[in-house]
Amino acid sequence: MRNLHTSALSGKTRAICEEIEKRLVRGFYRFGDEILANDLVKEFGASRAPVMAAMNYLRAEGYLIITPQVGCKVISPTPSEIKDFFFVFGRVEGAFAAMAAERHDEKGLGMLRLLQQQIQLHTPKKGETINETFVDLVADFHQQIYQLSHSRFEAERATKYFRMSEFFLFNSNSMNIPGGEPLEKADKERAAIVEAIAAGDADTASKLMEEHVRGKPQRAQVQHANM
Repeated sequence: MRNLHTSALSGKTRAICEEIEKRLVRGFYRFGDEILANDLVKEFGASRAPVMAAMNYLRAEGYLIITPQVGCKVISPTPSEIKDFFFVFGRVEGAFAAMAAERHDEKGLGMLRLLQQQIQLHTPKKGETINETFVDLVADFHQQIYQLSHSRFEAERATKYFRMSEFFLFNSNSMNIPGGEPLEKADKERAAIVEAIAAGDADTASKLMEEHVRGKPQRAQVQHANM
């Protein structure tokens, strides 16, 4: 599980923030759920100040809605808002794939190939379910493309987008969805992206990545329909 960038936080606040974010991204907290600060104070054995600081940070990141005198809830995006997010996120990831195609080094490309192969090995087959290893490998695949782009500042921004994409995809407990054809199709798409990057074909790498990212919500819907 990859934590969000909490460099602005420290100590107990940072630890609490990372744990809450993990729960958000992996679907422990779902869209619209109420999160009670008093419960977190008791659970973490902390004062109210670090708990509220963590929750306010996550509100700023877009995960939570905090209403004074009312409470805190997880956001409830509409299907249209999620579609718009992946449209924009696809453009962002496409840009990084293009930069990776133009700027990659052989060592970094070798790591990207290895990650793609590891993802294939851990892709759930029909009757199996998604696990943390598979999810983390996919995250590492995208992180490696950011590395190959040699655009550190923008990569930090993109990482936040990626975490939000995981939040949308896994919010509804989809860690329990069965594997099968949609995930195998995604493996082929990643393989094609790697080859386009290796060939230095920025236009193709960008197009393939954009289509791959935009298809993520649809693949999740297909998986849910098979449950």
